[in-house]
Amino acid sequence: MRTTSLRPMLATLAALALVLAAVAVQLTLSRPATAAAGQTTVVSGGPSTFTQQLPTGGASQYSTPLERCHTSPSYPLGGTNPILSEPLTTAFTSNVPLSVSVKADSTSGYGVRELVFVNRSSKPIHLDCGVLIFRAPSGSDQHHYGASQAFGHPQQDFLEVKRGDGTSFYIARLGFHDVPLAQRGIDPGHTWVYRLGGSGQSALPLEATRDSIRFIADMNVSSNTDLVKKYGTNRYAN
Repeated sequence: MRTTSLRPMLATLAALALVLAAVAVQLTLSRPATAAAGQTTVVSGGPSTFTQQLPTGGASQYSTPLERCHTSPSYPLGGTNPILSEPLTTAFTSNVPLSVSVKADSTSGYGVRELVFVNRSSKPIHLDCGVLIFRAPSGSDQHHYGASQAFGHPQQDFLEVKRGDGTSFYIARLGFHDVPLAQRGIDPGHTWVYRLGGSGQSALPLEATRDSIRFIADMNVSSNTDLVKKYGTNRYAN
C-alpha cells in the first residue's frame, strides 16, 4: 500500500526534474556570450637615457617648428608596401625610454585593443611627430590617442597594411596642433595610450601585438617624414 502511494509522487518529481533541465538548457542557449578581457605583462624598451631636440614656436603659429606636423599630405605608394617584406618585430623597440603593455576589453569578436605606454625616464618625452608601428587584427574602425595628463588635438598620418592572414600592420604618426609644447608629450611616470577598435580580435594574441610594437620619437625636429613617405601614410583629421 505504501509503495503504491509513492509512485505518483516519484512520477511528479521526475517530470519536474525534466522541466527544470529543459529550462536550464534554454537559459544556457539564450544567454549572450561574454568574451574574455585580457592584459599582457609589461615590457620595457629604449635606452636608459636620451637627448631630444625640442621644437621652437607657439601654438597655432603654423610656420614654426612646433606646428611642423599639424598638416601633412598623403603619400600614396604605387606598389607593394615595403613593410610586407621586412622581418617581423618580435620584441618591443623604442628610441626613448618607455614601457608598454597591451590590454583589450574582448579577445574575440569586436573589441578595443589598447597599447599602454609609460614614460620610464626622469624627464618628459616629446611625442609630437612620433611614429608608431605594430601588428593587430585587420579592419580597425577606430584609432586614437589618449594620455593621463593634459593633451590636445592630435591628428594622424595613418595606414593599415593587410597581411592576408586576418592581421595587419598599422602605422601612425602623431601630429598635435594648436596646443603648447607641454601638451605634446608625456611626463615621467605618466601614461599615454593608443586605442585600436575592430572585429576579429582572436586573429592575434595580445602578446604578439605587444612584441610587434616599434615607437620612433622625433629626436631632431625632422618630423619622421622619411618614415611616413616610405610607408605611404594617409592624413587623417582630429
